[in-house]
Amino acid sequence: MDIHKPKPFHNWREFLKEYAIIVLGVATALAAEQAVVTLHDRARAAEARAAIRAEIALNVGRMNVRQAVESCIGKRLDEVDGLIAASAAGKLPQEVLWIGATPAALVIFDSTYKAAMQSGTASLFSYGEQQDYANLYASFENYNRAVAEEARSWGDLRTLERHPAPSAMLDWQLRSAMQQARIARAAINTARYWALRDSATIGVTPARLEPIKMPTPCIPLHTPREEALKLGNSGIRGIPVP
Repeated sequence: MDIHKPKPFHNWREFLKEYAIIVLGVATALAAEQAVVTLHDRARAAEARAAIRAEIALNVGRMNVRQAVESCIGKRLDEVDGLIAASAAGKLPQEVLWIGATPAALVIFDSTYKAAMQSGTASLFSYGEQQDYANLYASFENYNRAVAEEARSWGDLRTLERHPAPSAMLDWQLRSAMQQARIARAAINTARYWALRDSATIGVTPARLEPIKMPTPCIPLHTPREEALKLGNSGIRGIPVP
């Protein structure tokens, strides 16, 4: 086997030439590797961005489905306010009562955003883009928290459907539940306002979703429970329109 021994350098010019070739080769390899990494990161960022924006579109679309029920919710709260006053006076109507419930199932999703955060993919976005998403998902979190609080307060208000005997304690509980229901409703509408504004700023259009066919707060107050359950059986939609 012939072994080629390295040739000795005869002068600095030959040394620098060989050195330059080695440095250029290493630099080229590193640059090529970095280019591959950059392209891969860009692809990851683009995929995560598309998924997050789709989740945002779905979320604000679900907020709009809820918004379509707002007039019924407001009217029902006013009706229940009257029932609370009548109950305190011992004059609660003895006919059947149907209070219903708010569309608590229309919660907001954040699994895609959380996955991007936990995997580190979100760090590939610019600082401004990260801030935009952080603001939006903060509004989504506030929205979900208010939706849960609203559901609890409406559950307390449905006590009136059983025509309970009046008492000072009951009156306090019902008035407290009414206050919480109104506070939660205001928080929901505030969170929706900011979410719609911020999503529009980054160019995300709300997803077009099927509405709730018969929201339970829209069912007349004196509807028998069995009939109301049938009417409200269309349930929560909030799914993409085909």
